[in-house]
Amino acid sequence: MESSINLTIIKLIGYVSSLMTVFLWLIFIFINPYAEITNRSTLVISIIMLLLPAGLLAIGVFLNRSRLMLLAFIWSFPYSLYMLLTPGIFRLFGITSLMYLLCFVLFRMNKIRY
Repeated sequence: MESSINLTIIKLIGYVSSLMTVFLWLIFIFINPYAEITNRSTLVISIIMLLLPAGLLAIGVFLNRSRLMLLAFIWSFPYSLYMLLTPGIFRLFGITSLMYLLCFVLFRMNKIRY
């Protein structure tokens, strides 16, 4: 029973971080208070570097595949690190990326323990 609770919490962390990334991305693209217009290259880069890893993490959590979780973190980390160093709400992208890593580590620890 204890392992299912731990796994449920780990999955919740993964899904919440993935959804937070999508929500932040929507703000970044459509309501960005720091830029009047979002150009096409920003849109494409942000989809590739933020949205796709968030989707990959959600798939990894759903399928219980820690390698996909790690890949999502590695993929999103450079752009998220850049966003972490910016002012305002978009530094939360860095936190969501670190939550990807946390999800991976907790999942692996849980898998080793049980």
